[in-house]
Amino acid sequence: MANSKDNLSKYGKAFIGFDEPSGNVMDSIGGYSGTLYNSPARVTGWNGKGYAISFNGSNQYIQMNGSIIPLGEKSIRFRFKPQSIPTASQILLSNVNSTQYKGFRIVWHPNGLIYQVYFNASTAIQVHIPFDRFIINNYHDILITDDGLKNSDSIKMYLNLELIISTNGADESQAVSNSNTVIGREISFNQFYFKGELDQIEIYDRLISPIPDKYLVQHNAQYKYHNGTTWKTTTPTEENFIQYGMNNLSHITEAQWQELSGNKSIVMWSDFEDKQYASVVLNKKDFTAKELLGDNAQVIYYTDSDASQIVVETGVDPYSVYDYIGELPTVIAYTESTEDIIVSTTTEPFDIYDEFGDEVEVLYYTDDETVNEADLILEANWSPLDELEGDFEVVTWTDEAPETAQRVLEMKAVPKPQFIKLVNPKRLYGYLDSVIATDISQSYRDEVRYFVTDADTSTWYVWDNESETFIVKDTSTEQAISANGMKHSELNAITDKQWRTWNKKHLNIGVFLKDNPRDTIVSVVENVSYQDYLPRHTTTVSETSLYILNTTAKIDIALNGNVLKGFLSDADLTRVQYRVLLNNRHYYPADGSFTKLGESPQNIELAISSKDIHIDGWNTIKVEFQDFFGTTDYWSTQFIGTYSGLMFKDVYGQYYSSEIGEILQYLDFGVIIAGQTTIEHEVILKNQYGYDVKNVHLYANTANFPTGMTCEFSTSLSPFTPQPDLRLNGVLKNNEEMSFFIRLKTELGATPDANGSFDIIVRADKA
Repeated sequence: MANSKDNLSKYGKAFIGFDEPSGNVMDSIGGYSGTLYNSPARVTGWNGKGYAISFNGSNQYIQMNGSIIPLGEKSIRFRFKPQSIPTASQILLSNVNSTQYKGFRIVWHPNGLIYQVYFNASTAIQVHIPFDRFIINNYHDILITDDGLKNSDSIKMYLNLELIISTNGADESQAVSNSNTVIGREISFNQFYFKGELDQIEIYDRLISPIPDKYLVQHNAQYKYHNGTTWKTTTPTEENFIQYGMNNLSHITEAQWQELSGNKSIVMWSDFEDKQYASVVLNKKDFTAKELLGDNAQVIYYTDSDASQIVVETGVDPYSVYDYIGELPTVIAYTESTEDIIVSTTTEPFDIYDEFGDEVEVLYYTDDETVNEADLILEANWSPLDELEGDFEVVTWTDEAPETAQRVLEMKAVPKPQFIKLVNPKRLYGYLDSVIATDISQSYRDEVRYFVTDADTSTWYVWDNESETFIVKDTSTEQAISANGMKHSELNAITDKQWRTWNKKHLNIGVFLKDNPRDTIVSVVENVSYQDYLPRHTTTVSETSLYILNTTAKIDIALNGNVLKGFLSDADLTRVQYRVLLNNRHYYPADGSFTKLGESPQNIELAISSKDIHIDGWNTIKVEFQDFFGTTDYWSTQFIGTYSGLMFKDVYGQYYSSEIGEILQYLDFGVIIAGQTTIEHEVILKNQYGYDVKNVHLYANTANFPTGMTCEFSTSLSPFTPQPDLRLNGVLKNNEEMSFFIRLKTELGATPDANGSFDIIVRADKA
């Protein structure tokens, strides 16, 4: 199936995605790297995500350090965007050079896109998609499958998953030289450069299917698809899935979904043999609980415990009463009582200037004829310090003795928003690990905002999750700062991987603090700290000479059963990291990256699932490890694949089931006649956990047994001592085996069952 994620994880031999921010390109599966010559540019990827490589058609190309296209059976898939009429420009060459003209080429040619297999300078197989099928400056999805044999229909070429050409192939055993793969030019003549964009090169050592996953919608016991105009009904056969099934659901609008009332299910078809999981994401506009539950929602909670311990959180953002009733509320009270009504509100003190501005005129009226002038006393929040601009110092003088003199200055002021930054930015050495702000603000809403910059404080940055980089934001006004800045939770959430994109030599933190007169917003930042990856305690000074020590990391590890266990250390105490490859494929971490740098020594314990190995065949496991400076080494071993856990086998050594319950063969008792007892069967129990176990308990799941039938166990055949289950004393060592015997006993009148079955279950504890 044409799903790159599934194909690459199971069958991929090489994948070049060009998604590195800069520098060499990497094959994330095979481990090869490619050097860029004359700086081909990274541009937006073919699907609007990640990066692609753009070649100028005159001197730019990429030289890989190995040959990535295998001989024999293979599939090659890539996306490319031509930007000019072709002139025999080369897209991909493997095993081709000027002295051994053998191997494979993919050429953008006036005749179209050509796939060539060369055996010498004059002998080749050549297949092409005609030029008139392409559109200049558009991305095209190309898939080439080649079984490497001299058969009919050996080579197929697909354009945007549509089969264009199918033709004969040839025996490719002689189509090989020792030359590495080149991307973007003809290496043998140093010309024929490709002009255009290239992205997502996938290489496989088998033929992959061009058919993508297909989807139908199950609704009212019918299977439906949308053809862009209306819903259509079909039956869920493989042929109908392939012909009518939808490649995705993104073209279906909300109104079209609403045409299907009631419950709906998504049904997926795939020809990928090892498909285990499927996911569908349906987007819906944001909504609140209030829209669904109304204004007066109730939560009913039942418990037979202490009801006082129940806490129900509604998830509503903190708010102030002023957010709802405004700054000047009116209170209306009704009562039949004759007593005075008192309505009190809590507010911060204010004066007349807060309501009327800086200039106020007061008209005074009185009918007292003796009054010939009016006195008005106004209390204003003003101080002579308000007249002083800029910074100032307060100097005190006293003739008291120094030991008795007290210098106390009290000031009262209305809170004013402030944007604070470090006087001296911090010099960075190495990558940042984290920046943590200890924010203990007491606010019903978070008003503190954070920005970062380098030594130049004229420009401030915040982390943008969408573009995955630090971007410049406006800090010229209070409104811009509040809208653009990061909250402390957002600053603290920036990961070490994201901080590595901060390619500046300094770090300066800008903090915006905002309080209000009612003290419902009190901003307090207690501490801002940062941690980097600078290696420490790694130098030794002796006899006025300085030696920088960097020993290679060491690993002490072993594979017991299917468990990889040991520890990784470095004598010079630098941080260490590792990754695991299984059968030349990335296993842990799954994306092929190294684990996060950690303190030395570092414990390693990894269970290898049997579904990822060749059972009863040779497997290779390799652990690559390195220290902070990038000094790399590896440990590798080969082993015969087997299942893990407590396994049941027959007397010939064949397993009855896998570790995850997959049935490999049945323990067959044949036809059982009521009133009789079956013959005894010997079953071998083997410990393949990789460690010793104890308290082994064997029993049968008889929930589905017919009436009148029982299961009996015994540790010996002669005599057979019947027991309903077996509890074994002692320890069953790793790789140790033991036999037990089992039979079925029936009574006259037992309920017949044409196809009865039951499970034998074993449990144990780690010794």
